[in-house]
Amino acid sequence: MRNWIPRSLKGAIVLLACFAAGAFAATDTLQLQTAGAGYVMGGVYTSPYGISINGGAPTLLICDDFTTDISLGQTWFATVTSLADLQAGTGTPKFTPVDIQNYATAGVLAAELMSLPNLYSEAAGEISYAIWGIFDTTLLNSMSNPYGTITQKELDAAKQYLMNAENMVAGATTAGVVDLSKISINGQSINGLTIYTPSGPNGLNSSQEFLQVSMPEPSYPAVLAVDLLAVVGLMVVLRRRITGIFS
Repeated sequence: MRNWIPRSLKGAIVLLACFAAGAFAATDTLQLQTAGAGYVMGGVYTSPYGISINGGAPTLLICDDFTTDISLGQTWFATVTSLADLQAGTGTPKFTPVDIQNYATAGVLAAELMSLPNLYSEAAGEISYAIWGIFDTTLLNSMSNPYGTITQKELDAAKQYLMNAENMVAGATTAGVVDLSKISINGQSINGLTIYTPSGPNGLNSSQEFLQVSMPEPSYPAVLAVDLLAVVGLMVVLRRRITGIFS
């Protein structure tokens, strides 16, 4: 398992961004503790990431945003909301106007990723790119990104994952309302989607946006991998770059 990228691959490892802030939502303190367990695809770490919430043990969260970079040990405030809040109109989304279908699609893909037998694998990388491709609509147009290159097979798989998730969401939508519980991943229904959006003095530029789906817990080996990386202290220095895709 790789936990670094040689200088020949852009000379820097980029941890990419990872949903909507509610006006009355709770505010949590998040800290990045592990990055994709060292799994890299196309020059970037892929989901899930180990995030401490309010000082707790690392929780595996999924990144949905390809445009903001953060570093290990970085701490930030995040407002917490849910897909249900967004659909009820009680949340203020990061993206304007709110695209409920996109958030729901990201939730389905996150559930698929967290249901994989190996969370740190090529399939997890492909699903990560599918999630990023929801909001960065040019990402899946090419095998290349500013940090590296994925294979044609990986690109095609990411596109297929995205298309399948969009179809599942369409089938679970009535009068514009998505019922994630109607979608089953490996025999388990999706019970909900929690969204953590950076807030505070720097707002959305302070960190990445992450999400968590209500699905079965990851297997013991996956949890052990996160714990071991926390002990080893994988060091990653990441660069913030100019963004504007979602402006």
